[in-house]
Amino acid sequence: MVATPTSTGPDRSDTARLRLARTPMDMAKAVLVLLVPVIVAVVVYVFFFGGSNAIAIDPSGTFSDAAAARVFPVVQPHGLSSGWKPVSSSYGVEKGRHVLRVGYIAPDGAGLQLVESDGTSSAFIAGEIGTANPVGTPVALGGRLWAQVDAGRNDQRALINTEKRYTVIVKGQAPDRDLQELATSLG
Repeated sequence: MVATPTSTGPDRSDTARLRLARTPMDMAKAVLVLLVPVIVAVVVYVFFFGGSNAIAIDPSGTFSDAAAARVFPVVQPHGLSSGWKPVSSSYGVEKGRHVLRVGYIAPDGAGLQLVESDGTSSAFIAGEIGTANPVGTPVALGGRLWAQVDAGRNDQRALINTEKRYTVIVKGQAPDRDLQELATSLG
């Protein structure tokens, strides 16, 4: 009997020739075939399913936790229009102070943060807003007297109330009307 060679695939010289025959254009086409479905999926998600919209949360549990601690009287916004969206909330002890933080997106898309704490020291306030430059005279909103400041961080503006031995700060890169609307709702 005579043994016949078995074929296990193309020989090495055919593989090398095939590899050398591929051009950069072939590579670009292969990558494009992979990228097109990904781009289409992202566009559909953003434009049809609101993928870039802020996700509203319910901060009532965080407000409840802070109120249950009975460290300072917790104030909550009331009467804000439906365009206001709470997007983050936390309550805990930071550097020895109890601090409640709730982030909001205003109807015009500006971000604001409500900060409440048992800290009234200038060090606490400076830690929250940086170097503050007073702007105008204090303004009465929602039954409280608020100091208006330009904060030293990220071009933020802030309203600060410390009259009742605890601190309430409304801050953000938002127009004064948004800051004042949120501060008024805390009355």
